Amino acid sequence: MKAPNPSPVSSSSCCFLTLLLWALSSTAAGLIGHYEAPQATTPGFTSRHDSTRNTNDQNHDIEERRVSSGLGCGNTYVNCEQYCEVCEYFPTRTECYATLFMGTCYINFVSAMESLNNTDWCNWNNVKRMYNTFTMCTEEIAECLLIPWPNRMVENEFVNIHSRFFRDCPNEALSDPPPSIVFALVMTPICLIPIMVVLVVLKTKNGDGSS
Repeated sequence: MKAPNPSPVSSSSCCFLTLLLWALSSTAAGLIGHYEAPQATTPGFTSRHDSTRNTNDQNHDIEERRVSSGLGCGNTYVNCEQYCEVCEYFPTRTECYATLFMGTCYINFVSAMESLNNTDWCNWNNVKRMYNTFTMCTEEIAECLLIPWPNRMVENEFVNIHSRFFRDCPNEALSDPPPSIVFALVMTPICLIPIMVVLVVLKTKNGDGSS
């Protein structure tokens, strides 16, 4: 028994298949040609180059604001640059100085004083180091921001500090002298007056007798 011969494929079918394959290949080539692979990114990750560029841009912006505002920065102390960068975000240097004064100098001094017993506040040897550190801190920030020191705000805060911590301390410089010294200072001129009168009288009599 002879197997049946397959039916021949018509020429129109072959042309249709050829055109279909060419269209699919052209479409795929166009898609591949216009496709750009996205850059791999990780959430929360920034390359070192981008981080450095952002830091440089921020520093440049700060410097431009500083130059445009006409405000300088002192260079006497190491922390001057940091203080001036903080003050770029305040309307005035006075407001910035008040904030740095309270957050850097005052809080540290109050914490150090409160760590002592209130009976030790009147002992200068116990508070001398903290008091000097507080004074130098206020002066350092003022010089960095080119603000006069001392100023009214600093003087008022020092008065408040003395009223809070040293109000009950005896002031030996203004205390009264002992009663014995007061008695001696009062009685000495009183006793000298009669003696001077007697000497004047004797001198007068001696002068009249000689004449």
